[in-house]
Amino acid sequence: RMVAQYADACNIGDWVGAENMQKAIDDLKRHCDALGRAYDSVEKTSLATVHLSGDDTAASVISRIKTYAAMGFTHAIFNMPDVYKITPLETFAREIIPAVADL
Repeated sequence: RMVAQYADACNIGDWVGAENMQKAIDDLKRHCDALGRAYDSVEKTSLATVHLSGDDTAASVISRIKTYAAMGFTHAIFNMPDVYKITPLETFAREIIPAVADL
C-alpha cells in the first residue's frame, strides 16, 4: 500500500519466487485502484542475478525477462557476479538485449 500511496517505483527481487513476485504486482495494482492512482504511473522493476558463465544460459535469462514482463514489470535489473569476464557481457549484449528490447 505504501508504494501505491507514496512511491514512484518498486523493486522486487526474484529470490522471493515467481508466485510472490506476481502477488506483489497484483497487490500493487489493487492498492493503486483503491487509492485512485494510475497503476502505470509506478515503475515496476525486477532484480535478479545472472550467471552466464555458470548455470544460466541466454535462453533461460530471456525466458525470465519475458515472464517478468508478462507479470507487469517494466524494467529488469541484473547483478552479474562474473562481470569481470568479458564473455558473459558479450553474450548479454549480443543475445539477450536484442531478444527482449521490445517487451
